[in-house]
Amino acid sequence: MPARGVPALTTFPYPELDEREEDHWSGAGVSDDELRALALGAFYSTRWDAFHDAVLLGPEREHPLGDRRELAIDTLTGAWGITDGTEARASMEQLLEGMHAPLYALVHPLVMASVNASERDRFGERADRHRAFLRQVGSFRGMDNPEALVRDYDIWAQAIKIGFTEHLSRPLPNDIHAWDLARVVAVARMAFTAGYLEADMAWEYVMRALPPAQRRYRNWRQFGDAYLAGWTYWQATEDLAELKNGGVDRRMELLRLWTRPTSPWRRIELNEPEQKTETEASEPN
Repeated sequence: MPARGVPALTTFPYPELDEREEDHWSGAGVSDDELRALALGAFYSTRWDAFHDAVLLGPEREHPLGDRRELAIDTLTGAWGITDGTEARASMEQLLEGMHAPLYALVHPLVMASVNASERDRFGERADRHRAFLRQVGSFRGMDNPEALVRDYDIWAQAIKIGFTEHLSRPLPNDIHAWDLARVVAVARMAFTAGYLEADMAWEYVMRALPPAQRRYRNWRQFGDAYLAGWTYWQATEDLAELKNGGVDRRMELLRLWTRPTSPWRRIELNEPEQKTETEASEPN
């Protein structure tokens, strides 16, 4: 019988998380760091029912829209406007530099300061100052439309106030680079599968995403939380109505990655375990 106030431990599985296919592993001889880098895009491997340990989006399967190559081409064109290797590389370079993460870093702290403002700010003076500041930043950076930052500010504040971010961890992550870095891996894999990139080039971009992820996040829990915050921020600015239903679904996918024994996030850690010091190594276990 569990102690009072302590929930009873239950065994895996969460039945609703096991409705999808089993995790797919090709058995390819990848190194630990190659597996870590591919695992940055594990959310997409899971959604695509694809191998977790290969650049190619296998295994092949029948699909009403075509084979894996056709699906990759269709997704790159429709979601990214990518039609060749040059455009794929340009998108991945932008993601590595930071596509949505720098915008979030500007907007999110201001929104939180406004949302948590005291009652004395009930007339919105602080929010007005924030909007003026964002316009100045946009103009200083030469943005085509400086009002875009103000729009993001207002939408993100609205999403938080009406509860469309309840699926996120608390406190809300301050960093969403995981959202950009996961998509580097996704685009690299799709571009290779589509025939736009050679394997060596696809692997180069996959591996370039790993060091910044390891510098910013200690583990897959932090990485996943930041990824979901990034998707939520992007989705809010794209379609607030879609966010209402999609956030919980994605949270469940992450829970599956965090807990399922066959998940790549359970197979290998994001960062190598710290080496013991000589003193620690000499101590008895």
